Amino acid sequence: MKLITFQSKEALKFLINNGYLICDDKYVDKIKSDSVYKWVIQKMNKSIPNKENVNYPLWCWVKYKKYTCPPKHKGPKIKGYDVKITFHKNEKDIFITDYRRFSFLLNNAFIPTTLKEKEYFEQKLKKMNITNDELKAFIRRDKYKSHRTDKSFLNICNEIKESFDKCITNDSDILQGCIWSISIDEVEKIEFLNDENYINGSLNYIRSNGHRINWREDFYKKLK
Repeated sequence: MKLITFQSKEALKFLINNGYLICDDKYVDKIKSDSVYKWVIQKMNKSIPNKENVNYPLWCWVKYKKYTCPPKHKGPKIKGYDVKITFHKNEKDIFITDYRRFSFLLNNAFIPTTLKEKEYFEQKLKKMNITNDELKAFIRRDKYKSHRTDKSFLNICNEIKESFDKCITNDSDILQGCIWSISIDEVEKIEFLNDENYINGSLNYIRSNGHRINWREDFYKKLK
């Protein structure tokens, strides 16, 4: 399967010098992303052999509509995205998730299957006086100093977490992947991104209207 990852010059140097690339822990924002990474790593360790025994995965693009990754856009270059690496892996070695549904994990939000299920869960939260900010505080320790710990709230968080498996799918036109490593012999092409006026490898940038796309709302529009 053809994949694309965007990496730093330091990562490329490591790949060339060592013949493989793994995630360097120092580049992971553990406070911001700890909860989500724990979920990803737990799922990956169950389905994909971690031969290198690494702590964190590398991220890559699997599909963006008719492309492998999003096209570049006018805007300031993303720091650390110095090279675009095209490579190949067996599908069994990739932890594939739907980009839209993955955004629910970043907000500790329930992933519904239908509009009816969405409305039911929203009403449930309303009756229990649980807000979206309270749910987000449970996982975003970088933004919130504390979170609710009452039993009913924690039960809801567990119910939300159980819904996260719905993002593990190939059924989407925007797919991302996590892998444990890249071997130099899997690499097809390396492209240097020297233009400071283009955004490469991201969908989470501010559009001309001054806003980012709300991927959860975008997902809701596709529900029936």
